[in-house]
Amino acid sequence: MIVESAKRAASFAFERFNSVLIISIAALLMQIPSFYGEDIVNARKNFQYGSKIDFWGGMSSLVYAHVPNFGIRWQIWLAIFQITLTYLALNKILPNTNQTKMRRLVKYLAIYSAITFSSQMTRDGLMFSLLIFGFAKLISNLSKEPSSKFIQIIWPLLIVSIGMSFRPWLSLAIFPMIFVILKMNQIKLSRLAISALMVFVTLSPLMLELTATKALQLNRGFPQQQVMMMDAAATYCYTTNITTGEIAKKALQVFSEDPNYTKIVCQLFRPDTWLSLTKAINASSVGFEVDFNLINTTEILRYKELESKWINFIVRDPVTYFQNKILFASKLLIGSDSRNLTVLSADSLAMGILGFYRLLYDVAVTLHFFSFAFCIFMLFLIPIVRSIRNKKTEVLIDQFTIFSLLAIFLWTSLSSIAYLGSNGRYTYSLSILIFILYISKKRTMNFEKNE
Repeated sequence: MIVESAKRAASFAFERFNSVLIISIAALLMQIPSFYGEDIVNARKNFQYGSKIDFWGGMSSLVYAHVPNFGIRWQIWLAIFQITLTYLALNKILPNTNQTKMRRLVKYLAIYSAITFSSQMTRDGLMFSLLIFGFAKLISNLSKEPSSKFIQIIWPLLIVSIGMSFRPWLSLAIFPMIFVILKMNQIKLSRLAISALMVFVTLSPLMLELTATKALQLNRGFPQQQVMMMDAAATYCYTTNITTGEIAKKALQVFSEDPNYTKIVCQLFRPDTWLSLTKAINASSVGFEVDFNLINTTEILRYKELESKWINFIVRDPVTYFQNKILFASKLLIGSDSRNLTVLSADSLAMGILGFYRLLYDVAVTLHFFSFAFCIFMLFLIPIVRSIRNKKTEVLIDQFTIFSLLAIFLWTSLSSIAYLGSNGRYTYSLSILIFILYISKKRTMNFEKNE
């Protein structure tokens, strides 16, 4: 009996090891043609050859400017690092117990989705790989009997903080996921300890970002102007308050010397991205010549003018501001990544192989399966189906679901405040993290005892 159980456990462990490893290797080899990334290339060039501004963030400049570039392209080294972190995390926390074919299929899809997303050459790809690794380490440490629980908790949270430092304004949103893991593992903390932990999780990413900016001596590039211009455009184009609209109009004029810019800006504007304000990318704006200039590092007075007008229209008309944030939040819930199947647009054998590998991922993006809206739908659907299957009259919403919904709410709210576009990748880090933790929670978080 003992020998048979040992063989079964070894078989499950071997199967899990192979499934994660094979998909990880496939993700690396088949995606090599796509390992570039415009934003991270710009961040690297800006620090190495440019004016060294903080437009892409201090941590981005620190990391991307110092990835080695020998033997193979530096992006491939970065992809190896990100995929390795995700591989180690998934191999540690995914279930290795006997599973039905359906649950095994779901597990494979989760592995494929997580590794494919983590391999993306974006800040979000790197952030997710650090997050999933940090959470896996936290869960693993809590399952042991260490000499110091404090050290075993703080070390993984430092990894999570490094990940969140790429988007530090969202740090508060990740705390509910940390809290529910501690709660499910029956870690009892005082209110003071919980408050201290929340402050650490929320502020340490910001401190890392500010420290990196200062250490690298980056010049001010005013990245917050992206948020201000989106708020100004939405207010000018959508408000029914004439006075508020005039103030927002003056804010937009800071970006262009063309007196006709504000006459065409609403035909240019798409709430999906701030870049729509800089060029004609809509059918309704074809043919428009756009004079648009971001505020550069030497134009402090110009930035102060923008900031003053931005604060003015918010203070004078907070209702319009709030309505715009609701609009932005609704865009974030769905996400607006391009509907594109790589395999259909492949123009070479390498891109064809890449397209074949990414087919399921591209379909999931096209159908918004990684969006917050779908994540919320599934979080409610699963307990309803479970209740029907067990012939129960009530639907039980477990603690993991409640805290996941809280995390989604906070992430969406904070993203809408610091809104510069609704690219799906801005939200996939949390939604895929929730999916991974959900399918792993019965084994790793004593879920059955708390349900």
